[in-house]
Amino acid sequence: MDFYCISTSHQNANIDVRERFSFSQHNIKESLKFYKENNQQFLGPKSEIVILSTCNRFEIYVTFRGDQHEFLDDSKKVFQTMLMFVSEITDLSIDDIAPLFIRYQNMDTVEHLFRVSCGLESQVLGEVQILGQVSEALSVALEVGSARHPLASLFQSAIHAAKRAHTETEIGKKPTSISSAAVRIAEKWLKHHRNQMVLVIGAGEMSKLALKSFNQRDFKNLTIVNRTYTKAVDLAEQFSFRVAPFEELENLLLTADIVITATSVEHPIITLELLNPILKHRKNSTILFLDIALPRNVDSAIRNLSGVELIDLDDLKLRLDETKQHREQEAKQVEEILKEEVRNYSHWVEVMPTVGKLHRKAEMIRRHELEKMIQHTPDLDPHLQEKIDLLTRSLVKKILHEPSTKMRMETTNKEMNLYTNTLHYLFGLDEDMYAYPIDMEQPKND
Repeated sequence: MDFYCISTSHQNANIDVRERFSFSQHNIKESLKFYKENNQQFLGPKSEIVILSTCNRFEIYVTFRGDQHEFLDDSKKVFQTMLMFVSEITDLSIDDIAPLFIRYQNMDTVEHLFRVSCGLESQVLGEVQILGQVSEALSVALEVGSARHPLASLFQSAIHAAKRAHTETEIGKKPTSISSAAVRIAEKWLKHHRNQMVLVIGAGEMSKLALKSFNQRDFKNLTIVNRTYTKAVDLAEQFSFRVAPFEELENLLLTADIVITATSVEHPIITLELLNPILKHRKNSTILFLDIALPRNVDSAIRNLSGVELIDLDDLKLRLDETKQHREQEAKQVEEILKEEVRNYSHWVEVMPTVGKLHRKAEMIRRHELEKMIQHTPDLDPHLQEKIDLLTRSLVKKILHEPSTKMRMETTNKEMNLYTNTLHYLFGLDEDMYAYPIDMEQPKND
């Protein structure tokens, strides 16, 4: 099965570049809908697509349903078409964006997604937030219908691997997210400032993680501000922090020691025009801005102002590695888990055509026998027909679940060939794997 990925991240692009590819969940959903409605313009109706967009990375994953499609053995054309799609949804030219993306294909794509999901490719090694973001990317694609079995199976396997990594190692036990790293910097700063007043602007996931870290430290002198007041109230109630209307922002900046910004707005909230008059009334006390948003919430020009310190996402990368040695040690164990999980997934990809044919053969027989029964019992209540349909569907799935799982989990290459040949012979599996679309889930081993 062919998998493709194009990726730009903190590893190969600075914050100015990454801002150009920062997508909200709404924008991702609309982009996937656009792709689905215009797939003939891109990779065709057999293609599947997932968009992963975080503060530090923007990636597109693509595969195809079935073994035959017009892009078979033409990876150059696939990548070029993926870039064309990015160009469409960003209004940037292909020539401008092409050098910004790293390309992955097939097992390189699989390994990359597994590493991303585990936090091994994150700006903060081992951070756990990326796991939720990968899960959300899949959920949105499934909701829109831009991803089905092949790509969903890959993402579900990567999510399973990441959960194993965080359960079986301590790579995510110590604070490792961007938000918690910002809180650690804030904690050090507050020790040297009397007022100890923190202002958090935003009520999204990044803000929530920061508030959780402050709450764990039993810090209470904190106010939340958000353009949508009710969202700020809902968030504050979880931690018993104060809330203020967004209109009071200027007054709050007069007394805040630290301002953490984490909103999804497209233009800076904190600007020179806003801050200059405020600084004149702060009586020489320095204010620290921790901008953990992308696009940035704080105009970088304020760095030049007296009485201001600004730390953004790129700065955090240089400051947050207090637990780096511990996380690097744990990462070695995660690497071993990933090798095992990638190997398991690779086995699954090998046996999936045979298992798929087995499921389809069983489904064909089920449907045929069900139709025969309905023909012989024309007076059968439609409600009862539906129940029988669900029952027989469930029986087929349950009967095939165990052999499907064992085909993936308990076979060497030699055994796998023996088992697949045996299944083909015993069940006459000569139908096209995708001739009869059914809901065949990848077996789970958890």
